[in-house]
Amino acid sequence: MILEKILAAYGECQVAKNGHEALQAFNQAFVDKQPFDLICLDLGLPDFEGSEVLTKMRAVEDMRGIPQGQRVHIIAITAASDADTVKTVTGMSDGYILKPINRERLIQDLVRLGLISPESPPGTTAPAP
Repeated sequence: MILEKILAAYGECQVAKNGHEALQAFNQAFVDKQPFDLICLDLGLPDFEGSEVLTKMRAVEDMRGIPQGQRVHIIAITAASDADTVKTVTGMSDGYILKPINRERLIQDLVRLGLISPESPPGTTAPAP
């Protein structure tokens, strides 16, 4: 998967094959007290609508009382650019990327979210200052 190859250069990656696995991993990360820094959520999942998974993830954060500034960063990945999809996604996520994945755009989002610094070469996970 191209997304995993790009992100693996900056840190550990975990891949879920469907919405059920994604939600399970998301919840387990909180139980383990090691929430994800970033989730790249494909909205075209085989078992759930991606927006449904996104809604459930944000509901878990609400239930756990996690403040806005401490929530997991979620970037939605989608092939759809219609107004309804964009509106739904931008209201709950930290951004979205249209398929096909553009490496430079993804890196820009990582910098914008403070997950890497602009000078961070692949292989480092140094957050922005």
